[in-house]
Amino acid sequence: MLHPPDRTIAYLRYVPDKSGPRERLGVNYRKVYDLACRAQLLRTRWPEYLCADPVFNREIQAVPKAKVKQHYLPNEKLRQLQRAAEPDKLQQAVVDMASILGREAGVPAFRIGVSGSILVDLHNSRSDIDLILYGSHAARKCYSKLLMLLGARSQGFDPYEERDVRRLYVLRKQSSSMPFEVFLRHERLKVLQGKFKGTEYFIRCVRDWGEWQENYGDRKYYPHGRATVHAMISDDTESIFTPCTYGLADATGAGKLRAPTQIVSFRGRFCEQAHMGERILARGTLEKVVDEHGDEYRLVIGENPRDSLTVVGRRG
Repeated sequence: MLHPPDRTIAYLRYVPDKSGPRERLGVNYRKVYDLACRAQLLRTRWPEYLCADPVFNREIQAVPKAKVKQHYLPNEKLRQLQRAAEPDKLQQAVVDMASILGREAGVPAFRIGVSGSILVDLHNSRSDIDLILYGSHAARKCYSKLLMLLGARSQGFDPYEERDVRRLYVLRKQSSSMPFEVFLRHERLKVLQGKFKGTEYFIRCVRDWGEWQENYGDRKYYPHGRATVHAMISDDTESIFTPCTYGLADATGAGKLRAPTQIVSFRGRFCEQAHMGERILARGTLEKVVDEHGDEYRLVIGENPRDSLTVVGRRG
């Protein structure tokens, strides 16, 4: 709904590389993790996939519709894996995890899909399981069931151990954002990530098309620089979704601008990061949002490697 009319917003993930460790149809690829590196690669090699957007008022990565060759559908890919005659070990784990989650939560198969490297056949033996849950009702049912399965360490589901979190801490380069002990406290409470039969999994919950009320251009977004905000979480009902949002109360730190009323992130790593009634410290980009009814401010986190959202206490 929020894509430009002539483009589809999509972030670079894999690039052709003769020495890359992943292979598909005779071509080797490597994975690009850092957002700044992705933008720089596009700027120097494929600039047509970058554009200055007049609604978001920032440079975005987006594919011109004329250049789209194939649309990968996560739920269709899962159905293909379920029908596969000889799935590899990781593919079978994906099928098993989706089957157990769907059955235990009472969610139909079309509400679950597989993304990440498995979706585009670029996975290897060290790849994670990446699932997508479609629609708020299915997402909340699966979330509740996952909470129970992890708590009981049942049917192959296990929460992260400290060594798993430490690996994430290094991979995400979090040492500049928060001490490991704080990172550990946040990550071990999360449900949408963990391990299934020894393989790490990450789950992203997304809204159905019919649940989106906003169209491209209904609002305009104006970045206003970096900000460090202290606030209390007043609403965490959208914290499991991507994008995730948190309602704020008693926010300070916006300088001469009005305090933000919301935190938003388009990165899954900030899902489940804080809960209602908790006091937080957040670093990100302050953004003015304007529509026909007026304007408000929000804090966008996840665009910069120094962005963070940390719980520092509870109300009272």
